[in-house]
Amino acid sequence: MDIKEFKHKTKIKIRFSDLDAMQHVNNATYLTFLEEARIDYFNCLFNRKRDSLDFEAVVGRIEINYIYPIVLGDDVEVLTRVSKIGTKSFDVEHIITIKKNNEFIPAATSVTKLVYYDYKTKVTKVIPDEAKAKITKYEGLIS
Repeated sequence: MDIKEFKHKTKIKIRFSDLDAMQHVNNATYLTFLEEARIDYFNCLFNRKRDSLDFEAVVGRIEINYIYPIVLGDDVEVLTRVSKIGTKSFDVEHIITIKKNNEFIPAATSVTKLVYYDYKTKVTKVIPDEAKAKITKYEGLIS
């Protein structure tokens, strides 16, 4: 994953409660950072209110690679992009970055498989064409 390929950034504020006994951000907290960044990405892309949770997808899988520890006081940005769109699912890539020596470096990388889902019928569903078109255009994906 190349940092330069990501258009969307979400700033994350590290809280004391994010730390573990080793005084760095607990590995499970990274999932919360990814969730915040995904919500921000889709709210911005689809012009939703900042606090909107109106989203028709569920997490099917998350893979995280931990590269560098994050500590209290670090400047953190999560870069987000959709890298692949299927019929019912799509891949969201993230790079969690921290500022070191005036440049952002990767602290972790992640790929999340999101599956479109109908919460009423409790079954997967096809991604709407309008959503596919908006994501494809924003990310410059080939449809």
